Formats: sequence, structure tokens, C-alpha cells
Amino acid sequence: MNQDRSQEFLRHIRQAIEEANLPDQGAAQSWAFEPYLQLNNEQAQGRLDTTLDWLCAQWQASYARKRNQREQQKFSDCAGTVLVNVLRAHVKKCGMSVGIGRQKQRLDRESRYRPAYMTAHRFRMALDWLLSTDLICITADGYQYGDNAQLTRFAMTSKSIQALYTEQLTISAFKTAEPDEVLILRDSEKQPIKYPDTRQTHAMRAALHLINEVNGQADITSIKPLGYKDVSEDYADLAFSENAKYMRRIFNNGKFEQGGRFHGGWWQYVRKHVRRTVRINGEETVEVDYRGFNPAVLLAKANATIPADPYSAIKGVAASDILRDHAKSTLAALLNAPTKHIAEPRGFDERKHGMTAIEFRQAVLDAYPMVGELIGQNAGLKLQREESDLAESVMLHFVQQGHSILPIHDAFIVQAHLLDELVSVMKEKFYNQYDQLPEVTVKASAIKSG
Repeated sequence: MNQDRSQEFLRHIRQAIEEANLPDQGAAQSWAFEPYLQLNNEQAQGRLDTTLDWLCAQWQASYARKRNQREQQKFSDCAGTVLVNVLRAHVKKCGMSVGIGRQKQRLDRESRYRPAYMTAHRFRMALDWLLSTDLICITADGYQYGDNAQLTRFAMTSKSIQALYTEQLTISAFKTAEPDEVLILRDSEKQPIKYPDTRQTHAMRAALHLINEVNGQADITSIKPLGYKDVSEDYADLAFSENAKYMRRIFNNGKFEQGGRFHGGWWQYVRKHVRRTVRINGEETVEVDYRGFNPAVLLAKANATIPADPYSAIKGVAASDILRDHAKSTLAALLNAPTKHIAEPRGFDERKHGMTAIEFRQAVLDAYPMVGELIGQNAGLKLQREESDLAESVMLHFVQQGHSILPIHDAFIVQAHLLDELVSVMKEKFYNQYDQLPEVTVKASAIKSG
């Protein structure tokens, strides 16, 4: 879409929003609500407990008959989680809000992904009391307007800032506990939905709980202080904390056959060079990844020999790192697109590469003729399921021995002394699945510890 058409489209959207009397979706930046967020700071927890005791007393006074201790604790836990979320947002940026869905239908749909005590009724009641006692405020109303939607946005008030916030607080004062539900199934709108359990979901859940248990007991840090500049551009708005170690698997389009990648570990969201500073229990680490996982799998399934670099099957790629990057983005787009008419490759220098972007796109299709039959079938997400299952099997090999292992999709970080074993296991698991030995790439620690 050219610039004039883009501007016209934006003007049309703004006008439609104004006519509908809806808030601007481009309002202040907001973070997502994390139902398992906790404080990791004793002084801050003490201030929170005092505030919650006061809130609970106000809530109790509204009843003629006192609520039992159990109900008080559940109400307090709900309210506390909301306060910790808005506090964390404020710590990152003064006045930043948190997007929280509060419609009963939505809360019921997402009940599987919240703590058991956080029922829709109790959560809505806690929100109402936090609002009525001026501990939180609404900065933007939620809305649904066609394909555009926004959750209600909540932020701290001067009252809660005075009660809870100090300038000494940093993002490291927060941590995320392991969620009760680690398998997330999303619909086509990327909203979590309910699902029935099967033998397969029980097995995947048990595997991930074991992985989280071993990683949760490990000290997973960087040898250099990390800031927001170290976070990958794709995750710049993420609530970054080195305390985030527990992972979930996320499946897409209402089907466990699509997606399944592991998400949640802080090491997954930093820039590549930062990952090389990771330490596990104080020891240096190495990162190993499958070289060209998607094209390697496509070629293996077609009974074609996998070259050392699976992307080298594309004309010109072997001699150009830039073309290799174009090849990765173009293949990924084709595997996930409804048709072969895709935007990739973007920013293609036709003069430099001696071919047009359309010709290069055709070169990708020529190198992997099976892709043409896969377009429009969510093949990319189906390959992600195969990739994530392979990752699970690699990780289980190590955590069953008590070794921490950190996944980044089709790559893994382990302590340096486990390098040979990791390479061997990665190749073995791939061979067992696809009957060919893959190439892997080893990235050693960038900075030696003192």
C-alpha cells in the first residue's frame, strides 16, 4: 500500500472511531494483564499487604455478615494481583496502564488460564472495589468496533502510588509464578479458549511442568545488567524481567496441530548477542540451533538430501547473507499465507541481486516445489508443532537428568560442558523423526566470566 493510500486508510479509521464515539486505540501504551504476577521484594510486599488489609476491611464492612477467612483471602489475592500489575506498569513508565478484560463472557472463557480462585465474579468484584476506593483508575474504556478492539485500561492513582510505589523499585522486583495451566489454546483472533483434556494434553502438560520445575530451580541470569535496549525489537513492549523463567506452550486457530512453541522465558525476548551472556548457575553457556529448520524438514519429507545450509537450494543464497535473510522471510510468509501473493521479500535490491523481487519469490518456490501445495493450509503453524514437539523431546532428555535447558524455538542454551551431548541429542531426535542428519550451528559464550 503506497503512502497516500495508507494515509487515506488511517483517516478513514480515525473518522469511523470518532463517529462511533470510541476512544482512540492509539492512546497511551499499555501492558497485558498477567494473572500470575507476584512481588519479589520484601518491602514492597509489606506495603502491598498493608494496603490489602485496609481494602479488605472496607469490603468486609459492606456485609451484614462477615465473610469467612477463605473468602477474604481470595478477594485479597484478586485485588493484590491487579495492584501488582498496575504497579509494575508504573515502574516501567509513569502513568502506564494495564489492559484488563472485565466482561463476564471473556473472563469465563479465559478461566482455564487464571488461578482457580480468580473466578469471573470475584475478579470483577475486586476491580469494582479497587475503583471505588480510588486505588486504580480507568484511563481508557474498552471497546469492540469491527476488527478493532481494546481492553479497558487501568492505571495507578495518586493514592495507590503513595501507598505502594518507591523510586527504588525496578522491574526485578516482580516475578511470574508458574501458571496452573501451561497449555494455551487460542482461536483465530488469538484469544484463549477452553478445551477438553486428552491423553495428549496431559502428557504435554506433565512434560512442561517438569521442564519448568528444573529451570525454575536454576539461577538463569546474564553477566551484564540488562535494560530495555537489550530486548528484541519484536518484544520491545514486553514486560521484561530476568525473573521470568516459567514457560507455556501456545497453540493456534483452536487446534493443537498448529503452533505449540514454548514462550515465557526472559532469554527468548532479548537480542541475539545478549543471549550469549546467559549464565546457568553461574556457568558459561552455549547456544545450538538447527540450521534452516523449516527448509530442512520440507526437503526431508520430500526424500531430498538436506544440504549443509538448507536455504542454499535457492538461487544466489549460498553467496549472499542478505539473500539468505530474504529467503527466510519469504519462505515463512509463503508457508503462512492464504495465497502465494505475498509482500515478501521487502526492501529487495533488484539491482544488487540481478533479479526482481518476483523472480526471487519464484526461485524460492522452485527450490521447494512442495510449498506450492501447502499454501493456504497453515503449513507454517503445522511445522511449528513439529518443531515444538522436537524441542520438547530434546529438553526432556536434559531435564530428566536435572540439567536446565533454555529453548528459543529450534535452538537451545545449555551449560558449556553439555555442548557435545546437546549436539548429539539434537541430531538424534531429528534423525528419528525425519531419517536424515541435520546441520546445527554452535554459538559459544561471547563474554568470558571473570
